Amino acid sequence: MYGVREMIHFHNYSCRYAAKDVLLRKLNLHIREGEFVFVTGPSGGGKSTLCFSINGLIPNELQGSEIEGKVVVDGIEVAQVYPYELISIVGTVLQDPEWQLVRGTVKEELTFALENMGVAADEIDRRLEEVAERTHIKPLLLRSTLELSGGQKQRVAIAACLMMRPKVIVLDEPTAELDPAGKEMVLETIHELHRKWGYTIVFVDHNLDVTLPYADRVVVVAEGQIIADVPPSKLYDVPDIGKRLPMPQIVELARRTGVRIAGRDGSSADPLTVMELQAALNDSRKAGSPGRLVSETPIGENSASPIIELKRVMFRYRKHEEELTIKPMDLKISRGEFVAVIGQNGAGKSTLCKLITGLLKPQSGEVLIHNKPSAQYRAQERVRHIGFVFQNPDYQFVARTVYDEIAYGLRVQKLGSQEIDAKVREVSALLQIDAYLQEHPHFLSRGERRRVAIASVLAMEPDVIILDEPTTGLDSVRCRELMKHICNLWQQGHTIIMLTHDMRVVADYIPRTILLSGGQIVWDEATRTVFTRGAEELSRFNISAPPVVELTRLLGWQSPALTSDEFVEAMACIETRGTPAEASGGVS
Repeated sequence: MYGVREMIHFHNYSCRYAAKDVLLRKLNLHIREGEFVFVTGPSGGGKSTLCFSINGLIPNELQGSEIEGKVVVDGIEVAQVYPYELISIVGTVLQDPEWQLVRGTVKEELTFALENMGVAADEIDRRLEEVAERTHIKPLLLRSTLELSGGQKQRVAIAACLMMRPKVIVLDEPTAELDPAGKEMVLETIHELHRKWGYTIVFVDHNLDVTLPYADRVVVVAEGQIIADVPPSKLYDVPDIGKRLPMPQIVELARRTGVRIAGRDGSSADPLTVMELQAALNDSRKAGSPGRLVSETPIGENSASPIIELKRVMFRYRKHEEELTIKPMDLKISRGEFVAVIGQNGAGKSTLCKLITGLLKPQSGEVLIHNKPSAQYRAQERVRHIGFVFQNPDYQFVARTVYDEIAYGLRVQKLGSQEIDAKVREVSALLQIDAYLQEHPHFLSRGERRRVAIASVLAMEPDVIILDEPTTGLDSVRCRELMKHICNLWQQGHTIIMLTHDMRVVADYIPRTILLSGGQIVWDEATRTVFTRGAEELSRFNISAPPVVELTRLLGWQSPALTSDEFVEAMACIETRGTPAEASGGVS
């Protein structure tokens, strides 16, 4: 439990960069010692600026940053000291652990800073033992940092912070790039550091479904201001908050079925976990089974000709110390399909899609596009058929302005200037990057750069659009807007292939799911069939089902609801028919 001593204090604090618009406006925020504060809100609202104001990067390191008011951390005014003087008070973990890991082995990474500071060897050893125990990384100490999974790298980055014995840990979207297993690993580590060891946690993220249950408070930052600062179970009691911050699925299901629970103070509150909502439904006698829900057409019965076909395609290469392999693979994707490709980091998802696009050449087998070998297409012809949005947007930028980046492919296609201008402005407005058209892409935030990369492909509207983790780093509003546009393209006849770790996106939007593991296809079937499998079977492949799927499994339903709408419809069916025994039909 957190204490009463104030650890962080923002007092009438404002910040702007290089005389541009104010990014934080007259903030007043108090965070007590030992609190777990979850900071969320729309992209560009000021969350990262808030973090950098705590660790001293603002105003001391980010050139052009101007502040008014003050930030005090553990009694020290941040603007009056250099960031290195704060590292024993504030530890920072960034979104991408690659930016923080600089040494060869995990042990070297953890001891590097202390050795440079001249700390005695026996003290370093004591801290290493303690930190490795707290973060559960003892088995990793002698391993190369290049060999680690994303979740392990992020855990090592957290451990490196703890070696400095900070009182506050600031985490800026630390799980954004991770697969479900990595997210769970990092969140459990942070939760234990807070609950067991009493660290003050400031955690910035967009994923309310996963993070909200861990927090003591949730602070919503939008347009540079704090628009909510409440206990998590009271967040959606704040007027109009749902317009800026769509509800996590459990809260949505509870509200749509009229379920409330007793909060920590005894007053009415929203359930935040699957277990809380299940218990509330059982207590209110609203639980039951609607029978088997409507099933989709089995995969493989699509009569359309394949637009992409892999025939015994095999590929192998080494990345760092790890061998990445696509084992001899057969795959058909028909015109107009929407397919999810899932699997843990290193399963071969990106490699498969690079083989389809021609960025990699198979060592054996054949890739066909429109029944023609991929190797027979010139590069300019291939991009008219297949567009690929990289997971890291920096890999595909070629122009000096956002406008030219989006227009590049259209100019290659020799479209007229008016048509190019119309397409650029349409897609940039859709992805809310129209204000940055004259900016250099590399000067934007990671989330903004990702939207530029997506826009550059969407503008060309190729036959097949492959998107590698397109929703990573987007807030929930922009995620839904992007998925709506992708679905519109699908309904217009485009074939969509999406690589994603977001199982809620898969369940809500995508009819067919392919699971890769170890470079081979394990499942290729209707999405509902995938989620009908038991939790233990899913967990073998590090798949975390969406909350509604977990809930319906706990309630004993014969087949899972995949979306909130399905669940609410089925619950209405149960209430109409009466007891579970009476609800023997299916939802139609």
